[in-house]
Amino acid sequence: MHQITLLDKTSKAQVNQFLDLLLSSFKGDLEYFKWKHNIDETYHIEEYTFCVFENDICIATTQVIVHDMIVSGKTHRFGLLCDGATHKDYRRLGLFEKLLSHINTFCVQKHVDFVYSTGNEKSRKALIKLGFQDFFTSLRASKRLRFNHPILNMYNLALNIFGNISSPKFDNIKPLSIADYSNFSADSRANIKISFDKNVDYLTWRLDETSGTYDVYGSFDSTDKVTGVMVLKTLDNRIYIVDLLASNPEDIDSLLKFATAVALKNKAIQKINTSHNNFKVYKSHLVSNKYKLFDDSSVTLIYILNSDFKLANLDLENMHYMRIDKNE
Repeated sequence: MHQITLLDKTSKAQVNQFLDLLLSSFKGDLEYFKWKHNIDETYHIEEYTFCVFENDICIATTQVIVHDMIVSGKTHRFGLLCDGATHKDYRRLGLFEKLLSHINTFCVQKHVDFVYSTGNEKSRKALIKLGFQDFFTSLRASKRLRFNHPILNMYNLALNIFGNISSPKFDNIKPLSIADYSNFSADSRANIKISFDKNVDYLTWRLDETSGTYDVYGSFDSTDKVTGVMVLKTLDNRIYIVDLLASNPEDIDSLLKFATAVALKNKAIQKINTSHNNFKVYKSHLVSNKYKLFDDSSVTLIYILNSDFKLANLDLENMHYMRIDKNE
């Protein structure tokens, strides 16, 4: 009988075994997983990492990150499933399903209204077997700036030269502090049907993610009031728009053009990516700024723990969030 336990972050042996399992199962590096699971307990976030140990070896694990969703001013707690992994010698024993079932029971005790996952095809079968249901499919937008094919090197060179020359000035866009970002997000909730809590503690953790470099920018009006926010993540050859929050169409366009200007200044950047649950607010702006739209391969699955929680698919058309699991 395999026992499920919370990871003891004070136990070096447990932590090392757990990290070894993740490193052998996923692409992330050591620092990423230490950040993701708050191993050093640096951040004030609510997350729980469950493990199954056998003979002092971590043979299975799943994480749940608990966060707040605000729907029409009412707060709902939800759990996001992440990093489900099973040791290669212990697969097909139902350990993942057992972990999921345990987490659902645990989340009820923590007053969580629903659990969701963007599980891959391997985990999808287990999720559906336990009663998870398809909820929505994310859409992806991508804008290619440069190409790595040798025949297009001259095009890239011209882009480097003339792109910077033609780049407009953005006097109204400046770096923004996490505190101001958090405040703007809270002030914007009245205009958004569904949003997610972005308090300072949460954002500090989220923007310390180790696989890229994060920058927060704000658009300002003539009175120096924040009118929009954009978070950019810079990786080796691409920039990712992690968050874009603005209600004024001019601010949306200005922030998207600013992202292009930032990318053009970095000659290593080949494209800009972004992903959202719904494009109702931003779709026309992305198209006019020459982004191509694609269906994301991952489908969000949801399991409702509190029968009083209701969320219509139509409400998702006015939903704003920043992904808290992965960006690519």
